[in-house]
Amino acid sequence: MSKIKKLLAIILVCTSLVSIFSIVSYAATLENVTPRYNNVVSASTAVVISDDGEITISNRYTGTNGTTTKGVITTYIEKKTLGLFWTRVDIGRTNDEWVDTIYNYKYVGSHSYQLQSTGKYRVTVTFVIYGNNGAADEIEKQIIKEY
Repeated sequence: MSKIKKLLAIILVCTSLVSIFSIVSYAATLENVTPRYNNVVSASTAVVISDDGEITISNRYTGTNGTTTKGVITTYIEKKTLGLFWTRVDIGRTNDEWVDTIYNYKYVGSHSYQLQSTGKYRVTVTFVIYGNNGAADEIEKQIIKEY
């Protein structure tokens, strides 16, 4: 009777280990998965702050010719205040944001602004890409930089 219990315990432990290794292996592959979008192949943002405080935000997207019909890119800058809150930087535009509407399947563009003081800044960019392959793709990028 005790030999059967030991055998069952060993089988149970082996089965559990195989299950755990399978889950860990599957989770590791998910880290490298790139989302698949309906109307755009890629969207990216780069942020550079020069030594004198000029921030330049470069946005780009690439869709598919004949599929991607329009892109709307909304960009804004926030500054961390009191170490807790993000406050939108007044860039002198409506809602303190840049809104670019592009009727093309690809786009490369940038915006620059002279920062008024040093600190921690966060740039948020929302891409909404439309096309004839289904619902619009909504992609948000956030980049934090210090000046």
